[in-house]
Amino acid sequence: MTKSEIHRLGEARRDPAVTLLALLPLVLIHLGGRREEMSDAFFLVETILAKVGNAGILALWSFLVLGLLWALGRIHELKLAWAGASAMILIEGLCWALLLGPGLSQITQWLPLEPSPLWLQMATESEAGPSAWNYLALAAGAGVYEELLFRGVALGGGALLLQFLFRKVAGDVTANRLSFLLALLLSSAFFAMAHGLYGHAEAFEADVLGFRMLAGLAFGLLFATRGLAVVVYAHFAYDSLYFLA
Repeated sequence: MTKSEIHRLGEARRDPAVTLLALLPLVLIHLGGRREEMSDAFFLVETILAKVGNAGILALWSFLVLGLLWALGRIHELKLAWAGASAMILIEGLCWALLLGPGLSQITQWLPLEPSPLWLQMATESEAGPSAWNYLALAAGAGVYEELLFRGVALGGGALLLQFLFRKVAGDVTANRLSFLLALLLSSAFFAMAHGLYGHAEAFEADVLGFRMLAGLAFGLLFATRGLAVVVYAHFAYDSLYFLA
């Protein structure tokens, strides 16, 4: 593969049409295997779907169909290398998931925290419960919805808002750096604490909260440097490895 071909794949990987097309299988996996009793992992979307009922599912399917048609049209018009870019996203996401496991565990050991039950090496197979397909659906939903909410909206949108505010009192470079750093910290804290909703008090234990905060920081850096699709697949792959261990 030539340097120009690699560059072409890299550009296509970050295109919104390719991103949407790459994430579509995960949304379909989630919709195909979702269970309401497992909904707290991506509480916002699932709560809305539970309240609006079938109309919400129909609206989501309609959005997916319209998004798919738009993505296919854009890919055809711009002649984007969507297949190669999607494969690159999938492989890179899996590689990052495999690195995040030992990496986060090692960082946790340097901090005054106990080993977290969320470590990959701490995962244990449950004797009874949801099927492997349900666990994949759980991981897919968590990867897509949590990354859209905490990285896409909280980090990306928060950084833009803070840039607007900081540029009134600082230069562009300083404002950009400060806004990203503050948005990264806040979005990671929101990500960690949000898992404690619906009475899950264990989410606020120091080791669990600290691990999720570190994971949020890692996912945030991946989002900023590698794009939304890669961080979604990294999140999905990590959760899948944990659930199916």
